[in-house]
Amino acid sequence: MNQTILRNLFYTLKRFRTASFLNLLGLSAAFAAFIVIMMKTRYEQQFDTCYPEPERLAVLNLSIDGKDNELVVVPRPFVDAAIQETTGIECGTLLSMQFGSNLVYTDPHYPKYIKENVAAVYPDFAKTIGMTFVEGNDEGLDTPNGAIISESQAKRLFPDGSAIGKYIYLESPHQATEETQFRISGVYKEFPKNAQLTNDIYCRIGEKWDLNQWGSWSYLAFVRLKPGVTYEEVNRQLVQNKIINDKMEKSSDFKEVKPMVIPIRDVYYHTKPWFYFKTGDLQHTRLMILIAILVIGIAAVNLINFTTALTPMRIRSINTQKVLGSSVGSLRTGLVLEAVCTVLLGWLIALGIVACLTQTQALDALDFNPALKDYLPVIFGSVGIALLTGVLAGLYPAWYMTSFPPALMLKGNFALSGKGKRLRTALVSFQYFISACLIVCSTFIFMQNEYQKNIRTGFDRDMLLIAQMPQKPFLSQPYKAFDQQLLGYPEFEGVAYANDQMGGSNVYNIQGFTIAEQHVQPFYVRVSTNFPKVMGMKVTEGRDFLPGDSVGRNVRHYIATKEFKKMYNLPTGQELNADWMGKAEITGYVDNVAFTSNRITAFSGTPFVFTPNLYDDDVLPFGYIRVKAGSDPAQALSHAREAFEKSFPGYAAEIDFFDNVYKKLYTAETNQQQVVIAFSVLAILISLVGVFGLTIFETQYRRKEIGVRKVFGASTSQILWQFNRASLKVAILCSAVAMPVAYYVMDSWLQSFTQRVPLSAWVFVAACLLIILMTLVTVTVQSYRAANSNPIDCVRAE
Repeated sequence: MNQTILRNLFYTLKRFRTASFLNLLGLSAAFAAFIVIMMKTRYEQQFDTCYPEPERLAVLNLSIDGKDNELVVVPRPFVDAAIQETTGIECGTLLSMQFGSNLVYTDPHYPKYIKENVAAVYPDFAKTIGMTFVEGNDEGLDTPNGAIISESQAKRLFPDGSAIGKYIYLESPHQATEETQFRISGVYKEFPKNAQLTNDIYCRIGEKWDLNQWGSWSYLAFVRLKPGVTYEEVNRQLVQNKIINDKMEKSSDFKEVKPMVIPIRDVYYHTKPWFYFKTGDLQHTRLMILIAILVIGIAAVNLINFTTALTPMRIRSINTQKVLGSSVGSLRTGLVLEAVCTVLLGWLIALGIVACLTQTQALDALDFNPALKDYLPVIFGSVGIALLTGVLAGLYPAWYMTSFPPALMLKGNFALSGKGKRLRTALVSFQYFISACLIVCSTFIFMQNEYQKNIRTGFDRDMLLIAQMPQKPFLSQPYKAFDQQLLGYPEFEGVAYANDQMGGSNVYNIQGFTIAEQHVQPFYVRVSTNFPKVMGMKVTEGRDFLPGDSVGRNVRHYIATKEFKKMYNLPTGQELNADWMGKAEITGYVDNVAFTSNRITAFSGTPFVFTPNLYDDDVLPFGYIRVKAGSDPAQALSHAREAFEKSFPGYAAEIDFFDNVYKKLYTAETNQQQVVIAFSVLAILISLVGVFGLTIFETQYRRKEIGVRKVFGASTSQILWQFNRASLKVAILCSAVAMPVAYYVMDSWLQSFTQRVPLSAWVFVAACLLIILMTLVTVTVQSYRAANSNPIDCVRAE
């Protein structure tokens, strides 16, 4: 029986080469897409499972005004009180991240700077997270100048030997510690990419830093629950802690502040963090899984069509085997196994395709590590899916092929019977429906991404360079030398500085103000006084900054965006109470600026406030360089780097065009667009393969009809129309049914953006026309040869 199955399989592949090739191509492409998508899905589902007993690890958080899923920064004394006074918490740690990287070196005499992220933590950090050490331990976190580093950092900083006992030096101290020299006590095992914790240098936070500052919301916190204790129980204990609740009520201006813990496993998909934490789009993941299933479904439909279309050509052989004594059950089993073997062959080809893709950059848009060895459950699972697909795709044709009496082989053509046509029509309708939906969805995703890349930004981002500067006072001599070097080149108009990388994040430093007894928190950016001018920001009311608004002033000057005025209706010259920072006034207003992405986040709609520095030792580590219009961009970039290297010897010149930085705001959306479009195109092509394959058989079955029609005077165009008419009816009807479904899906997806493209009718019309055009081309190309064949040959062949 096995030999018969293989013989029949290879005969079919050989006899119908084109259709078999297209069918296998569709199957292998479908399974390759399915495997890749499920690898990415598993990567996301395994987020934060790398820690020991991850079900006991949680983020300590404060829910503001009922927003339980919003992850905020919290004050240090709250973290201390929660860890010490909550019986359900075993241990915990505070985490103080520094905005931007620090420059690290290992030789104090001949420093070679390496950029690394540095975080300040509590001594119980490693215990709380459950870190594994490949060398040394976490004892260094018990001392002010101890630190732990990751494996990759150890290799970068100490390539010639062990890092234990060695020293690293920071160009400037971390904001939460005054130390710049640290002794390495341990090298920890790397956190994977799908973990919230990152592979940074971890040192101990300053003992008295913000120790009793309940109003300083600046930290993240993690806690490990005691065995057997639930999150709900810890949350009840936190809410019942009178000291915490009294302190938070007095130190904040929010209506309601509720302490709580959030399971670490829930952070990725179910929270809206202010910063630091990685998040995923559950809606997007579900969309990708749906596409993966649909792609497999479309390929299975092709296989069913392909196998069913062989019925007239195999019915004689099947009925002969019946006459010779073969049972219907054995025949059906053999036919199902043929389908299973076909699918498994496609799966093997797909596995080879995926293995090749993992060795290239083709999967970069998915943003995960695609090594096959890390996803063996997905590989084994896909084998099961392949077997199931083969069985399901083989059952129906096997039942049909064996359900007719032996006399059928003398009666004519089953494939053109009403039952056979209805089957093929239903299967092709499914493919058309899915293709129409995917075309519409892919088009709107592309349009939305292009739209938000060109949203009005409120500043001039063309011909603008951004430089990451050393952590030195921006009024220091090296900075002045850099200014002079730059302006000595003819390409540059000016250079300004800020404490943040504008356009590089969705959240910036937040500063509280009191306005008419109302506490407000806009994004707060310290800048040099020429920042609005260099950035091309238009002052619409009031005045721009003056040089005298800077160092030594008793009153801070603010330039705010129009959104700030819309919210609070403050005239220019209005005096504000800037909390601990003293007096301030609104000097002017500028157009709203798009330094954050268009996607809805916890800070969507937050206005910006810009203020000049008041201290001569203020560090503004990001430079913004305006290039004159008409200058050569490459030469301007080269001269900017040259000026930097002359002014800051030993530092790497990290200078790029602002547009390149700004595009990173939409990296996730761009990757999403590329992935969805790529897999949608794949699904559409597989559908066309199905239509193409069916047309091959249709022309074979109807050769006699074609010959008769030509004998009676039918033209080539009339015959082609006969082939196209039925397919076009199905294509138009299925496209029309698919449009409302596509509208609903895209309307839901677009709700996650603050500004969105309209769901224009022309896209739906264009999708229908594209489906019609693809059908016409596919059917016509394959039917043309049969329509032009000699009618005598057609009749004789029958």
